[in-house]
Amino acid sequence: WDELRELSPLQIGALLVFIAVRQFLNAFPVALFLPELGVRRAVAGDLSASLVAFVAPSPTDAVLRATMLNSWGIRASDALSAITLNSMTYYVARFTAPVLGLIVAVIAGIATSGYAYTALSSGVVSVFLIALLVLAARGENPAGAAAFALATYVSRFFSSIKPSRWRDWTTKFVKTVGATTRTKGIPAVVTSLGLVLAEATLLMLSMRFAGVPSSAASAVAIYVALLISYPLTALPFAAIGVLDAALISLLALNGGPYEAQAVAGMIICRVCWQLVPLMLGVVTLSVWRLEQAKKSAAPQA
Repeated sequence: WDELRELSPLQIGALLVFIAVRQFLNAFPVALFLPELGVRRAVAGDLSASLVAFVAPSPTDAVLRATMLNSWGIRASDALSAITLNSMTYYVARFTAPVLGLIVAVIAGIATSGYAYTALSSGVVSVFLIALLVLAARGENPAGAAAFALATYVSRFFSSIKPSRWRDWTTKFVKTVGATTRTKGIPAVVTSLGLVLAEATLLMLSMRFAGVPSSAASAVAIYVALLISYPLTALPFAAIGVLDAALISLLALNGGPYEAQAVAGMIICRVCWQLVPLMLGVVTLSVWRLEQAKKSAAPQA
């Protein structure tokens, strides 16, 4: 804890800069899919959804994000397609990260068989997700036919179900997703990979500021460790404890003279990754609720 209290204003400023970069990169794909939304509102929606995701199970965060987008004039179908694509592109980046980590490790001469196995398994998942995106980009007719068949079956039990409406809505939705994927899918994936690198930079800075020298864990080793273990972030609560232990183990800092500093570095990093965004999420969600309350009160007045 001494390392935490001894952070200088310059070090705190550097961390805040990369926290801002991380939040921008995290929200930018939604702004990319919905140009009329704007980056400011995309960041506000992302922070608010992250807050809800931390305390409530999915898809509560997606429901909140869609509600916020709708309140800002975004059509429900466009909002849903942007949210879906945002999740898909992030998962592609999440499972591509170990492949990138293996490439960096090979160049730096620190690759191991464990890195190769992790990169291979994650790469398979990434290719599968990319295939789904490609199908979504060109599969509106099959999707519409499948929706029609499903609705026809469901209508046997619920007479209010209209198969033609299901088919038309699904076709329109997949067509919208496909058009967006073809034009903005690659930039969104690249942005999400930039997010991973920004988080790796935060980890490296946190380790250095906590007192872990480059002789114990080089910058390249820290980047590779996070990239290789990044799929663990899919676990609940961003894999608190699990990811931290994996990173310290990969860096061979457990049980060594810098173990306490490494733990302190992980605490600093967790504050940057989660605590600060959660605090900002409280602010953005509160501001949005106040805006909605004013809108509701205006007609009554």
